Amino acid sequence: MSAAIAINPLPAAAKPSGRAWPVLLAFLIVTLVVPLLNRLLPEGHWLHVSDYLVTLLGKMQCYALCALALDLVWGFTGILSLGHGLFFALGGYCMGMALMVEASGPGNLPAFMVFLDWKSLPWHWALSGSLLAQLVLVLVVPGLLAWVFGYFAFRSRIKGVYFSIITQALTFAAMLLFFRNETGFGGNNGFTDFKTVAGIPLADPRTRLGLFVLTGCVLIGFYLLARWIVASKLGRLLQAVRDAENRVMFTGYDPLRYKLAVWVLSALMCGVAGALYVLQVGIINPSEMSTAASIEMAVWVAVGGRGDADRPHRRRLLRQRQQEHLHRRLARGLVVRFGRAVHRGDAVHAAGPGRLGGFHQGQVCNEGQAMNPELLEQGAERLQSAANKGQGRVLDPGALDLRHGRVLYLEDISVSFDGFKALNNLSLDIAVGELRCIIGPNGAGKTTMMDVITGKTRPDAGNAFFGNTINLLRHSESEIVRLGLGRKFQKPTVFERLSVLENLELALQTDPGVWACLRFKPTPAHRERMDAVLKQIHLSSEAQRQAGLLSHGQKQWLEIGMLLMLDPKLLLLDEPVAGMTDHETERTAELLLSLQGKHSLMVVEHDMKFIDALTCDDARKKVTVLHEGRVLAEGSLAQVQADPQVLEVYLGR
Repeated sequence: MSAAIAINPLPAAAKPSGRAWPVLLAFLIVTLVVPLLNRLLPEGHWLHVSDYLVTLLGKMQCYALCALALDLVWGFTGILSLGHGLFFALGGYCMGMALMVEASGPGNLPAFMVFLDWKSLPWHWALSGSLLAQLVLVLVVPGLLAWVFGYFAFRSRIKGVYFSIITQALTFAAMLLFFRNETGFGGNNGFTDFKTVAGIPLADPRTRLGLFVLTGCVLIGFYLLARWIVASKLGRLLQAVRDAENRVMFTGYDPLRYKLAVWVLSALMCGVAGALYVLQVGIINPSEMSTAASIEMAVWVAVGGRGDADRPHRRRLLRQRQQEHLHRRLARGLVVRFGRAVHRGDAVHAAGPGRLGGFHQGQVCNEGQAMNPELLEQGAERLQSAANKGQGRVLDPGALDLRHGRVLYLEDISVSFDGFKALNNLSLDIAVGELRCIIGPNGAGKTTMMDVITGKTRPDAGNAFFGNTINLLRHSESEIVRLGLGRKFQKPTVFERLSVLENLELALQTDPGVWACLRFKPTPAHRERMDAVLKQIHLSSEAQRQAGLLSHGQKQWLEIGMLLMLDPKLLLLDEPVAGMTDHETERTAELLLSLQGKHSLMVVEHDMKFIDALTCDDARKKVTVLHEGRVLAEGSLAQVQADPQVLEVYLGR
């Protein structure tokens, strides 16, 4: 009963199914029938449930709540925690402190403090005299610790085995702390010998039954909450984070807020489970924070079916030898690779004071040097003067200014990786509504250039502006997307476990807040928009199909469709026809040509036939050739094909 409970996403593009009802029915039957069998049937009857079994089943319900909590973060968000035992134990200790104070009587110290010759309660026991305050701390303490730890871990983009090991290390450190007598948590023995809760005897069989029913109701409540989350847009976002976190960022969402929300919720659930466990079992000690306890939770989820809706629950109790064997195997697998997670810096590069009527007017900070204050003041004055005349940048820094006819400016961008210059003083600009093709040999810096534009890579020097007002180097990936810039990667990145329609739904630019995503329902206007894009990318007949079952070319189209749902001003398409058939390539060329004028496009591609189809022998359409991180040649396709340097380094003679 305490194995992983089925809260897995519903079938692709399906409405909530009835799979939850068998689970709920089973919980209700157990919660209601067990007390009846305990109270109404005499001892010795083959259906009689003993007081001991009531307590055991209540304990298993607490473990089931822990498995449910871990399944939310691991099964659906892809975050394997090996430290949930800490949150469970913290909830138990918060409850145990109130029970210890109540058992010792007014004005008296708990027995272990008397034994250690303590004279008064330590500061962190200040609220232990109030049961209500401690119940609040059951939520606050695990939730606050989870928020602080999760914020810095997720902000630093620590994930995978590194995150798992850090959670395990945190739990182990806390266990060592709680083992110490001077910390005021009872040392090795922890808390035990509880008498009453709010004056009600805990040993009374009726109290045990009441706690059992309460635990069952809490479990049902959290199960319904988990089902609601998984069935919502927030649930689909969590699965998207698990399967393709980069695509989530480049669809305009910040994964930090969603991972943090589900992580804190999971910790709260474990804290509540720990408090209910203490009330029924009557003891809490640091062993609940042991490495084995947290690994067992992961084993319950794995054995019960991680995120598997077809298997509503699995047994938790394994033979001791099986548990030890699983612990050893899991531990060995986790420590195969261990390294240092590198915190990604948020370097901000100063912008020039303005482009007053041209591309390079004004002073720009280069090579990491600070702007001269006098030059900055002079530039600001020129900017104000030009703005008053209806020229130059607009004064609102958040507005996209395209009045000079340029949607993208790159100025002297340089990027180095371990001494290798991927970009070397690269400068180029894209006109509004232009379809610009970028070609060049492998290693020329094409993908790195897109990484800089979209915020994935911070340059060593230079500036990147979206329009004439927005400094792209001051924004994160998700913010850049919401400003109006979409990117397609070399390998199609779609959410393969969601349907085609659900992929497009996630790309809708709606309120990205956690609560808003939880309550989101597509409007008729949203559906019309998705239907129009489906027709545009030739996937109307595949709307309900799981994205992972599409062909490679269809996945390429779906990713382009997700960008169109963003309605961006500029689309960056990295090798959009790689791996496509000739027929699919032709249809893709038609699609991109239909977008020209409505959107600005930057297309990176090696297929020269495809480039030829996009330029249509139009001398006004520019092709830019990159080599060694800088512009080698630029002009019409015919001009660059005739350029001796281009022939030498890329096209061949």
